[in-house]
Amino acid sequence: MVVALLFRLITFTLLYSGLAAALPTTRTLHRFFRRETTAASIIGAIMHSSSSCNDALYPDQCYTNVQAAPFLVAAMQTYHIYDAAEIAAVLALTAYESGDLQYRHSEFPVVAGKGTSNMQSPAYNQMYASSIPTLAPAVAAAQGDPDTVLALLTVDQYNFASGAWFLTSQCANIRQQLRANTDAGFSAYMNCVGTTTNADRLDYWHRAQAAFGL
Repeated sequence: MVVALLFRLITFTLLYSGLAAALPTTRTLHRFFRRETTAASIIGAIMHSSSSCNDALYPDQCYTNVQAAPFLVAAMQTYHIYDAAEIAAVLALTAYESGDLQYRHSEFPVVAGKGTSNMQSPAYNQMYASSIPTLAPAVAAAQGDPDTVLALLTVDQYNFASGAWFLTSQCANIRQQLRANTDAGFSAYMNCVGTTTNADRLDYWHRAQAAFGL
């Protein structure tokens, strides 16, 4: 019996090891990004001016890469984004839209209700806020006022998760393309966002790819 149990244990161990080896490496990359110090370095490599808020036009809106890292990491965990190319794409979009984390509200021009690190439109911010159960009473009390809704979302926990929410809730049909880690996949993502892939957006995307070693 002891021999039989030992044989079963060895068989199970080998089977488990084989399954573990077969798991996609993207989850390992996600665990790599989950370390806040490493995540801050990755963010800094993508968003070159995020190391300081000293020159920010709106210091109350600005966060550094170190300050933003834990919230961006938490966002990927909350919305179950494990693929490195997807994380890179969300960070590239966030970098462009927030001016390297300097803005939470649209300023050029000012648009009522437009903002978050993903610089979402008021319509999407209404959808985003409505998707968060803990905000339900406040969203109802806002009665659709765009600036009131935006104020609910520009707190750290939600501000830095808008990009992750948008990818998973609005762009699910292009996620497989994005995981291919190509410019075409990133362009499909930008089309889903509702914009074009200009040189500056591509530059952020390429920096993000390099930061993740893609």
